[in-house]
Amino acid sequence: MKNIQVSERIAKVIARGSKFSRRDAEKLIADGRVKIDNQIILQPNVNVTSSNNIKLDNKSINFKPELELYKYYKPRGVLVTHHDPENRKTIFDDLPKKFEKMISIGRLDYDSEGLLLLTNNGDIKRTMELPNNNWKRTYRVRVHGRVEDDIILKFKKGLKIDRMRYKPILANIDNTSNSYTWLTMTLTEGKNREIRNIFEAFGMIVTRLIRVSYGPYKLNKLNKSEFEKLKYIEK
Repeated sequence: MKNIQVSERIAKVIARGSKFSRRDAEKLIADGRVKIDNQIILQPNVNVTSSNNIKLDNKSINFKPELELYKYYKPRGVLVTHHDPENRKTIFDDLPKKFEKMISIGRLDYDSEGLLLLTNNGDIKRTMELPNNNWKRTYRVRVHGRVEDDIILKFKKGLKIDRMRYKPILANIDNTSNSYTWLTMTLTEGKNREIRNIFEAFGMIVTRLIRVSYGPYKLNKLNKSEFEKLKYIEK
């Protein structure tokens, strides 16, 4: 009996083996930048197998590269992007060159720090980012001023701010003074600047934000700019 080769859409294979999303891959195909067995293709509705020679910009794409997953302590003042038009420092300036083709799972804004996951697999990235999959993200947050219990209760019920709806957030006050409050906050979605936007709606400013966990992965004792290889844990 002959071995049956698994086939997949070319855009999916490119997304899994590069820093690009499937939508990006479809545009790359339309632009004539993808070859299969040395033939340029212009339509994304093509299936490939491991026996095909796949190239993007004349660089080989593995049909199914070995999954790589890392945790990294992103410092403050560093962008989560491959390129910045303003030439600000990015995580890929901070990391060794081998990370250049990695993609981030979720983001942390410029002024935030802590746990950032990096992978070479676009499917894993999408699985862990989808709000419906409810991967929990936990943060240590310092807020200027005192956070009252009624605000914590409002977080727990979920909020709607400027037409944006936020899912319930579990928040616990760790310690407080007249000048600041430290909290631990757990979210199940990662909307842009979610924690900062919510506190700003209450007239409060976040002065420090550290992600300490994402799903089963913990920051633990990792220091700023350090990284560590992980095993992927299916939910």
